[in-house]
Amino acid sequence: MLLLLIMNIVLCVAICNNAEYEINGECCPMCDPGKRVHKRCDAYTSTTCDSCHVKTYTDAPNGLTECLPCSLCDPSNGLRVKKACTLKSNTVCEPLPGYYCIDFFSNCQKAIKHSNCSPGHYINQTGTEFSDTVCDECPAGSYSDGTLCKLHTK
Repeated sequence: MLLLLIMNIVLCVAICNNAEYEINGECCPMCDPGKRVHKRCDAYTSTTCDSCHVKTYTDAPNGLTECLPCSLCDPSNGLRVKKACTLKSNTVCEPLPGYYCIDFFSNCQKAIKHSNCSPGHYINQTGTEFSDTVCDECPAGSYSDGTLCKLHTK
């Protein structure tokens, strides 16, 4: 009796291949990137897929009924669009000029303005889109307005 129960449980769990997704113990064909499931498959029909709507995407074969929302590159977070969202790919954001990314997961989500060097310091390394400006102190006998060190004159 226990063996029969275990066999029933095993038979209810579908083992789908890479191009399928499981729903209610059935293996259904996935939709292509840029598409979503409009109607799930059943014993008689295959999955019906529809294109994603504007400002949504899917970047891999899927069994989603809704596409993923495109990321926004908010200028108030120091960002601008590097690559626009398509039906098959999310928006790619980059820092505004003079900013660098501080929150990078798979896409830059927040950037802040590069630091300015204070008087008496110079720019040792200019900021990039992934790093802040590096400032160093001017050597004795020199001064700086925050960019380059200049020797004192007599």
